[in-house]
Amino acid sequence: MKILSTFFLIFGLCMCFPVFSQDTLRHELGIRTSSLNSFGFIYKKKIKENVYRRHRLAFGSLGLNFAGNNTLVGFSAGGATGKEKRRSINDKLQLIYGTELIAGIGLSTLTSGSMTVDNGNGTGSTVYEGSNLVIVTPSVGVGFVLGAQYNFNPRWYVSGELIPSIEVSGSFGNVTSIYRFNAGFNSSSVGITGAYRF
Repeated sequence: MKILSTFFLIFGLCMCFPVFSQDTLRHELGIRTSSLNSFGFIYKKKIKENVYRRHRLAFGSLGLNFAGNNTLVGFSAGGATGKEKRRSINDKLQLIYGTELIAGIGLSTLTSGSMTVDNGNGTGSTVYEGSNLVIVTPSVGVGFVLGAQYNFNPRWYVSGELIPSIEVSGSFGNVTSIYRFNAGFNSSSVGITGAYRF
């Protein structure tokens, strides 16, 4: 308990007394969520005044399921990189906008039976049946960032974003290939970020 109290004391002091001036704060690191069970990381680097390069690890999962002689393994990961611009509304609130290049990969394997593979971006799923199935699902797209950012102080902020996107993806395996085109946004396109500047 004493270690936890010490951590919060040091954390609070760092938040109240910035070591560097605001002009030297060129990096931002934060946690982004689009639901209570969907978290990712975001890193931003200042290029020039009110212009940032942004990189985010948007999602990722690993699942192992065993049922009798059947084994199902699922893996997915993805991220995005882009450019963000900010326009001040007042001294604490900023409008943020920009674009991102989004990429992702999914891998699913099954020894026998049937497996359901998500079509991506909340648009449904496809069922595959057979034995020794291997399905690879790559995706690539462009996202359009639009949101607002509230600066608590020179070091901490919270932001809300909408990222509607246009994506192309496909599922390729030893059974069949499926190609998809998705445009628009859904609940995973809405995110809240808490970040720290350094």
